[in-house]
Amino acid sequence: IQSENTNWRRRKMLWNKIYKIKDSVDVYLVDDEFILFYFMNTRTRKRFRINENVINLIEEIDGKRTAEELYKDFIIKNDISKYEFSLFIDKMIEANVLIERLDKHVLSNNDINRYDRQINYFSEFLGSELEAEKAQLKLKESSIGIIGCGAVGGDIAIQLAMAGVESFVLMDYDTVEESDCTRHMYYDRSDIGRKKVEVLSDKLKAINSQIKTYISYSVFTPDTNMDTFLEKSTFVVCTADEPYLGYTANLTSQLCVPRMISHYIAGGFDAHLASTGELVIPYVTPCAACYATYFEHKLKDWKPKKHPVVKRATEFGGLSSMSLFSASFACIEIVKYICGLVDMKENYKKRAEFLFDGMELVYLEPERNPNCSVCGGKKA
Repeated sequence: IQSENTNWRRRKMLWNKIYKIKDSVDVYLVDDEFILFYFMNTRTRKRFRINENVINLIEEIDGKRTAEELYKDFIIKNDISKYEFSLFIDKMIEANVLIERLDKHVLSNNDINRYDRQINYFSEFLGSELEAEKAQLKLKESSIGIIGCGAVGGDIAIQLAMAGVESFVLMDYDTVEESDCTRHMYYDRSDIGRKKVEVLSDKLKAINSQIKTYISYSVFTPDTNMDTFLEKSTFVVCTADEPYLGYTANLTSQLCVPRMISHYIAGGFDAHLASTGELVIPYVTPCAACYATYFEHKLKDWKPKKHPVVKRATEFGGLSSMSLFSASFACIEIVKYICGLVDMKENYKKRAEFLFDGMELVYLEPERNPNCSVCGGKKA
């Protein structure tokens, strides 16, 4: 008995705390012998063998009483020891079924109301509503630099604004043309002739009045002064496709890696429409230069034939939904990284090609090049 008392005092449950079944968990009784917890956000299931006491106890958990109060009310009706009670509650906490009801928040009521479903989703990965709110706060405090505000870059910005990012640094020299209205999810005919960065800035602020944008009309070249852009950005997205994505991607990694700014290469895929792009974590994942080396090796024996069309910039086909796919995939990876939902150093996704006919992703397999001129010879 003394050993049991010592053990439950060391366990996770605190008697003065209020616990509740997670909002995203459904509870099912199976054949009066098992209880099944179904996590709706992640589609996972956890099953436990139970008895009548367990069924009665689960019915009593209302998210209003402390563990001490719950035990005192429950013990009146059921023959169960304090040790058994604490053991069960602790097991449910470890299984991520029960979480502590949050009394002190790190977000304002407005933010909680605005992002309540997203916070609920984050808690599935982080184990508590408090950690989920902290993850949401990370988005709020991020500043996303977007190089190239085309179909993919703009859609990434919009989705990140919807997710809770409140600061953007937008860089693009181009104006909206009529053809853009078929590929950009946020342009219409009234935007034709306006600067892309201005249209995107207005759209972002229409989503959330708290959003601040910093605009640059510069062309992205090696001679462009990027100091202010990078100083204002905590994370950078490159979707610039002129003269081509490989060129702008390399330039982005050259600027970001030494500054320890994580970045995402997306968009501008031309013949590779709907590719996923890649997350670059400085000195952890392959950088854009590593990808370039990978392609050089893979294509060393490939000799392209001269194409009859000289100016091919407008000759590549695609759908707005394909650009949106690339943007949505990128946004999910960016949110996972910024919020720390999973260990992205172990679980980041490399670039993949989306095959339209078979609806499948084929991932590339580049590795960090130890001799890379941008990220080689150093660890994070």
